[in-house]
Amino acid sequence: MVLKLLIIGKGFLGSKIYSAANKNNIFPIGTTYSSNGIHLDVTNIDQIDKVISTHKPDFIVNCAAMTNIDEIETNSKKAYEINSYGARNVALVAKNNRIRMAYLSTDSVFDGTKGMYNEEDVPIPINEYAKSKKLGEDLVTNISNEFIIIRTNFFGYNDNGKFLFNWIFENLKKDNTITAFDDVIFNPLETENLSDLIIELLQTNYSGILHLGSDKIQSKYQFAKKIAKELGFDETLILKGSIKNANFMAKRPLDTSLSNLKSKKILKTKIQSLEDWLKIFNQMS
Repeated sequence: MVLKLLIIGKGFLGSKIYSAANKNNIFPIGTTYSSNGIHLDVTNIDQIDKVISTHKPDFIVNCAAMTNIDEIETNSKKAYEINSYGARNVALVAKNNRIRMAYLSTDSVFDGTKGMYNEEDVPIPINEYAKSKKLGEDLVTNISNEFIIIRTNFFGYNDNGKFLFNWIFENLKKDNTITAFDDVIFNPLETENLSDLIIELLQTNYSGILHLGSDKIQSKYQFAKKIAKELGFDETLILKGSIKNANFMAKRPLDTSLSNLKSKKILKTKIQSLEDWLKIFNQMS
């Protein structure tokens, strides 16, 4: 019998989870908020119920999220509807149908003053986006015992040209100088590697919060320099800067690095380094 996985929010990460499921002989069903493919609005619990009743998945991964941090800071209502109450809706329907589910959260739930956060550390969100994700975590936790909350940060090549890696890569290709923060620390996973970890995790008996991060902790500046070096671009195009000089609407945490020690005791999938992924990317691009 082939297992089925419902991916709510088949966006950047959701598309990679879709491919990882296929690779692991799990039948994926992807939904989007747009009319492209199976439409699903997580703020509408009846829609969730209908999609789940129709497809009868064995697992659910909820990737649906509003993530524009500065936009959310000034207009947070929709973010709470999707990131918090939408997560609650998915958890309720999953519980009623006895389906194991995962909610994709973020390393941003921490205030960034300590770094190397483990699963027992108390989140202190400092912007509206992070608060909406933390509330989503709380609502999911209060509803179900059969849940996984995955806190993570990810990067990768995005076909639509969005997000951090594409911004660095496209600017370097054009010989444009960019400023990267040396006071913002993280340990992100590449999307395909993260997706493989998620697929394995769903098939374990683990319930609760789990942090998924890479072994290497680095600043955004070091991250950008490594990309330039490995892909053969001029490293002097990367200028060192501070987030204190950035004109962001929302406050950002400085060090959201996550301890992956617990995940390594549970999962066998190898964590890929940035350098190893860049070698593969360089061969393919």
